[in-house]
Amino acid sequence: MQGESTPSEMKSAAGGAGLDGTRATLLVVTIVLALAGARLLGMGGRSAITGGVLLLIAALAAEAVALGSGSWGPLVEGNLDLSSRLGLGVLGGILAGLFHALLSLAAGWTGIAGLLAPGLDVHLAAGDWGMRLLQGTAWGFLFGLVFRLVPGSDFVSKGVVASLVFSAYVLLIRFPFFESAGFLGLEHGALTSLLVICGNALCGVIVAGVIAWGTRSPDRPVSQPLVTGTASSR
Repeated sequence: MQGESTPSEMKSAAGGAGLDGTRATLLVVTIVLALAGARLLGMGGRSAITGGVLLLIAALAAEAVALGSGSWGPLVEGNLDLSSRLGLGVLGGILAGLFHALLSLAAGWTGIAGLLAPGLDVHLAAGDWGMRLLQGTAWGFLFGLVFRLVPGSDFVSKGVVASLVFSAYVLLIRFPFFESAGFLGLEHGALTSLLVICGNALCGVIVAGVIAWGTRSPDRPVSQPLVTGTASSR
């Protein structure tokens, strides 16, 4: 009948769902560009801010190309569709950023940071809180994009695996090249890498847990109210 999808059409749509090798590569490029752009913005200065904005624009362009050729939505992906993953990822990222800021303060108050990494600055100014939330939002968004691709049998393992990417960026790129803290941040202390990996792992589990909640919500897919509200307003 007219308006109904034939089995071949449904199979074709399902075959276009998700991410192939090209789109996965573009998403990796998106992550790298977004990280570099965010870091330049955090450095301040006219040239750094300009470069950061340009890199973020390039990241958005790469993301648009990666997602534009795919088939998305609850009918293709199931309950945890792209809209759900992105929205929940951003929410989880904000919560993880706030948690990481509180964790840094707690490490300073209890003396753990001074014992393991005496050179690591855990005293946060007002701008540092905003930067943690911004970083958490960006990482949550990117985590939502690739959530289905991250290895792991549950949200805990997925969160830990994803956190290793951010930890590698901090230890191998940010500390040595942007903060002159040496390989693995050894200039901050011998056990700096332990603090970084553990803190990021906890944050990764928070983001993954919020995203995975989308499969257990009684209102799943959680993007449906937004879709329904948009359609009814037209």
